[in-house]
Amino acid sequence: MPRVLIVEDEPAAGRYLRSLIDQRSPAYSVVGIAENGREALGRVRDSVPDLVVTDVKMPVMDGIELVAALKAEFPALPVVIVSGHQEFEYARRALDTGVVDYLLKPVDPHRLEELLGRLMAQLRAGEEQCRTESLARFVRGDALTPTDAFTPEERFRLGIARSGGLPSRFRLDGAAEEKAAFVDGVYVLPGRDSRERIYLRPESSISAESFAEELRGVECRPGSGFRTIVIAEGSPRADQLREAVGSACLVLDRLIVPGLTQLRRGDLRQAREPDWDKPLADRIEFALKESGAVLLERAIRDMAGAWKSRGATLLSIETQLRRILHFIIRKAPHGDVTVAADLEFLLEEALAGAESFDELAAAAWSLAAKAAGLERLVVREGNVPAFFDTILRYVQARYAEPLNLRSLSDTFRISSSYLSKLFRQHAGKSFGEFLAELRIEAAKRLIRESPGMPLKDVAERVGFNDPFYFSRVFKAVAGLPPSDYARRPCADETEADE
Repeated sequence: MPRVLIVEDEPAAGRYLRSLIDQRSPAYSVVGIAENGREALGRVRDSVPDLVVTDVKMPVMDGIELVAALKAEFPALPVVIVSGHQEFEYARRALDTGVVDYLLKPVDPHRLEELLGRLMAQLRAGEEQCRTESLARFVRGDALTPTDAFTPEERFRLGIARSGGLPSRFRLDGAAEEKAAFVDGVYVLPGRDSRERIYLRPESSISAESFAEELRGVECRPGSGFRTIVIAEGSPRADQLREAVGSACLVLDRLIVPGLTQLRRGDLRQAREPDWDKPLADRIEFALKESGAVLLERAIRDMAGAWKSRGATLLSIETQLRRILHFIIRKAPHGDVTVAADLEFLLEEALAGAESFDELAAAAWSLAAKAAGLERLVVREGNVPAFFDTILRYVQARYAEPLNLRSLSDTFRISSSYLSKLFRQHAGKSFGEFLAELRIEAAKRLIRESPGMPLKDVAERVGFNDPFYFSRVFKAVAGLPPSDYARRPCADETEADE
């Protein structure tokens, strides 16, 4: 319920305003009547109300001075001015300082009711934003403050949804720039990176079963890639959210299976680490002694085939592949020691972007070949610029397809690390940055050429299945959201001239 502070030096006038609000707008709660601006400023500092209704002419600090002080200290706090006819021009100047409206004395009950009705949606939106920001702070582990919109004991349904693979341990992808939002009764908070979202709902507003179905409907859209969704067991309190989110993230990471969309509720037992596969190790050691690249590749791809057969999680795949690579480095006559130094980074690069077991199989073989010193580039150094130009033309022709570094390296029969190096050296940016810029330029052309096309369709046409992710990438590349870009005046002529 929005709280109103009345500022009026005449007691009778203050009581009249209070009675009008109680009778005409019972959705509001009058929290007090201050007799001058100084008293009102102190009350606002102690317990910030949602709305201030103030007279103009008062002793000590008048209404105009109060408005200036409030706007400096509480810029989002709406203020309504009440003035007599003789002070009308004086009071109207306050509108330039951010006053939302004014009322003439004697206050018309119908006018007051209409004004407060119009303000209600704005106040509720501000209240929900305040609650959302409080929840985001709780998840970060910040302490509760007297102005927070929740009590420590309030309980929430908690769900975490992730698209794709494991979160990066070495790269930041803008998660800190994500904004918390309140959407259709759900608090949506940023997760560990841009591919993860935290969903919260007050426990009293929805059952556990309905909350799970709600998240399934929001996240599991056709064509949006695979998702892993975890619904926390029980309903954590507001002051327990950080610990609850951390526990749910651990569960989620243990669940991720390439290409498999799944929704799980409750806690899970810790998955057992995969045993050392001695027959596989013997095959690999024999292949290395015989310098048999074909034998080594067959062993590695058989290992990857076993992952697919048993639906292995990414964490178990990472563990086994790490062991195998260390084994290859130790046993190979020409093992690449740089793989050991860069192992964690290379593993993450291989696993984070993998959308299927087939991609994982190609990544595993590429890493194993590099570790064994068997990697061979398909071009000579003198032909690199022409070869890279071929790669660029391929990407430019297929930017709307689900391209990634792994699939591209497989197409051109080179390692993803070498391909990444080519983009850094010859394009001056990473493959991901190059592809994002290419897609956003294509999106800008579509917006200019087809101004009526929905932004969701624009996103899909240039290779983004998730419109929210499209909006974030567009803003990062173009400097403004796609909705703002579409509204820019004369965008066609400006960009055409460029």
